[in-house]
Amino acid sequence: MLELIKSLGFALMMVPVVMFLIMGLIYGLGAFFNLLSKAHVPHHHNSENK
Repeated sequence: MLELIKSLGFALMMVPVVMFLIMGLIYGLGAFFNLLSKAHVPHHHNSENK
């Protein structure tokens, strides 16, 4: 029974940690691609503005 409680506590402790890691990964990738798009040469789509 103690093993079950310990494993349940470990699982409950890991849920926010894994959520934090996934959210940090998504945020980091978003910031990375945002920097890439700012550093990239802008595309000229002025054909519709005639």
